[in-house]
Amino acid sequence: MPEENINIDNIFHLSLKVAIRHRLPWLGLGLFGGILASGIVGNFEEIISKNLVLAAFIPLIVYMSDAVGTQMESFAIRDFALHKNLNFFKYFLRQFSVISVIGVVLSMLLFLFVIAFHTDLKLAFVISVSMFFSIISSVITGLLFPRYFNRHRLDPANASGPIATITQDILSIVIYFTIASAFL
Repeated sequence: MPEENINIDNIFHLSLKVAIRHRLPWLGLGLFGGILASGIVGNFEEIISKNLVLAAFIPLIVYMSDAVGTQMESFAIRDFALHKNLNFFKYFLRQFSVISVIGVVLSMLLFLFVIAFHTDLKLAFVISVSMFFSIISSVITGLLFPRYFNRHRLDPANASGPIATITQDILSIVIYFTIASAFL
């Protein structure tokens, strides 16, 4: 049962105008963040032009870290609502452990795929290590944003998703191209 002092939006009791007003600003920030992410990709034009195949893996890196973050965010929102006195540090460590193993497994599978289809060990290393660290970074976006909004008595369901997603997208792109720039 949610804490009584947290403002939870009930879609059946909100007017259309209020429901849109509660959601649209966060999505607008997401739009701005997406434009920012495009600009960040543009800053890595040189590494992309030298290794065009990197561009093909952008959606995968971004999607996987977003999916892991969204999954964790859903658990966090639920768990914060159900467990009023949740020990956040223990919760964070537990989630970090789970996500670390998931990151290793998914990154190893990606490494094998890249080796099989691109036969380039360095490329496989860059892409799989980038995905691993992008997934690990989703622990931050998947847990800290819901916690922040929950602690400030705002409905984390309105803002956490759009803000965490675009933050995670930007983090993933920066991680990916920073690792690619360092090793390719």
